Amino acid sequence: MTGFCYMDGVDVYTAYGVIIAENGYNDFLTFPALVEPDKNDWPEENGIEVDLSELTFQPREITVPFAVISGNNWKGFYQTLTAVGYRSVNIPVLQKTWNLRVSEVPAFEEFPAGTIFEVKFVEDYPVINRSYPIPTGTAPITCAISMDGIRLDKYGIIIEDGLDDLQRPAPLKKALTRKSSGISGQIYDTQLVRFAEKEITLKCYLNVSQMADFWNLYNAFFGDLTKAGERTFTYAESTFYGYYRKSGNFDLITHAREVVLKFDVTICIVK
Repeated sequence: MTGFCYMDGVDVYTAYGVIIAENGYNDFLTFPALVEPDKNDWPEENGIEVDLSELTFQPREITVPFAVISGNNWKGFYQTLTAVGYRSVNIPVLQKTWNLRVSEVPAFEEFPAGTIFEVKFVEDYPVINRSYPIPTGTAPITCAISMDGIRLDKYGIIIEDGLDDLQRPAPLKKALTRKSSGISGQIYDTQLVRFAEKEITLKCYLNVSQMADFWNLYNAFFGDLTKAGERTFTYAESTFYGYYRKSGNFDLITHAREVVLKFDVTICIVK
């Protein structure tokens, strides 16, 4: 049980009898949501005009399930969690360290054999890695969608669902409408038809052979997706323009030999 989680350099199992419970690595892998950029929605134009010259990101919340299975030193662990400053949290199997602060303990339950609880951490300053090699992934299935001319399987990405939404027509913008107390219903300008932006969610798998390759492809995918400016997506001989909004539902299915991560990514198609 030792060697799975270090906090400020201390093995939490050796010191407190604490382990990370099942599915406890998932939130560490989330990518931060975008701070929604400034935009103009011109009624006479299709889509929206978005300022993507400089993107910023929201703080990340990371909820981790823990269990005390030896010694039941819950109070000692909690004192470490809530000490002043940030906690340096190192997960060796993920080959990463994060600087986090504790926000709350949203779940807690004691049993005769131990204690299980959740800790919500916050990463106030998300680190976006902009230094990564050109993606050369070898996903087992060729992906039908490209981003800025690169097929997503080069990032190790397989799309499970959501591609049909790319071709789904965008909703219509609401035209000039007038209502009067003297008539039923409303007067609607049907002479101007324009389309709004639309939001799509792609359900993805990132599949690689080892953890070192995982971080290279993870950083390349999210790094390229969140570069300044619009992204160009090509699918089924059609071209779409959009930008990243958020990600979610991260599920690290396996990391023992190959690494398989399931997640959703939400994109705003502007035109």
